[in-house]
Formats: sequence, C-alpha cells, structure tokens
Amino acid sequence: MKYWNKFENIVGVLMRGIASVCLGIVFALFILNIATRLPFITYNPKWIDETIQFFLVWMIFLGSAELVRTRGHFVVDILTDHFHGTATGRVLAVISTALMLVTYAVIFYFGVRLCMKSDAAMYTLHFMKKSYFYSCIPVSAFFMALFTMRDLILSVMDIVTHGAVTRRLDAEKAEAMKQDDDAKAIAEAAQALKQDQDPQK
Repeated sequence: MKYWNKFENIVGVLMRGIASVCLGIVFALFILNIATRLPFITYNPKWIDETIQFFLVWMIFLGSAELVRTRGHFVVDILTDHFHGTATGRVLAVISTALMLVTYAVIFYFGVRLCMKSDAAMYTLHFMKKSYFYSCIPVSAFFMALFTMRDLILSVMDIVTHGAVTRRLDAEKAEAMKQDDDAKAIAEAAQALKQDQDPQK
C-alpha cells in the first residue's frame, strides 16, 4: 500500500504539473491571439487556434483524471450519500464504481481506435498528427480506469470489513478538510444555510 500511495502521489504531481503548464500556454496564446488582431500589427499566425485547442484538451482530460484520483469528480451521489455507512450503501458503492470502470474502459478502447485511425496531419501544425491531439483520451481514460479500479477494490474490501474502509476514508477526508481553508469556508456556509432554512420549516 505504501508503494501504491507513492506511485499515486507521483502521478498526481505529474498530471497537475502538466495540466498547469498547458493552462499557462493556453493563457499566453490567448493573449497573443488578441494582440495579433490589433490593427497596427500585421503578424497573424494561423497556428494559434489549433495550438490552443491541443493544449486545452490535454489540460481538461488530465485534470479530469486527477479529479478521479482525488475523488473530486462529478458524481450523482444521492443514493450513496443517503445510504452512506450502511450495508446497502456499500453494495451501491460497488455497483456504481463498477459501472464507472466499464465506462472508462470503453472510452479507453475507442480512444485508442481513434488514435490509430488518425494518421492525418493537423491543418496548420503540419508536423503534428491528429493522433497526438486525440491521444489525451486514452491516456486520461487509462488513469481514470486505474484509479477507479482502486476504488472498486476498496469498495469490495469495505463490504468484507463491514465498513472499516469507509470509516478510514471518512476520517482521512475530515482531517484533510481541517487543513483546507476553502473546504472549511464552504462547510461553514452550508451549515449556516441549513440553520437559516430550519426555522422556516
């Protein structure tokens, strides 16, 4: 488990780092694109739009994979939250995680097929194939599937241990929120909103 956590942290640092670099490049190219449209500037490179698209999609897909790693991705958790900590909740967690794993596997498969079929060069970046553009799909889907497999294993272990895994993860989440100023502010705002709504009922 220690080696897995180390591997996971390294992957997280790399994905956040690469996504941050992509964001910086996109921002710089946006500024350049605006500047080249000024009437007194005659230089108007055609490669900017495609370059922005390239780094933008890589940023988005790597960011999505990082959110899956940290369990911060968007999920519909009405049932899992309602039955959290119960036997029903543990079974629902296994089912929902298995469905996510199948989804990411399908995305990975068709992403690889798309890359293999995309041998054409990009319109303005002739030295770059479209497969480099589309490869963000299978790369991110691979890591999404990997971390979802982790969650599936933990969900199964949670059933076996009668909720011990959930209690440990809840404790880790609570400890992390204590150190996160944004999370504390959101929690305090949610608590205040709940208190305001209770008297009205």
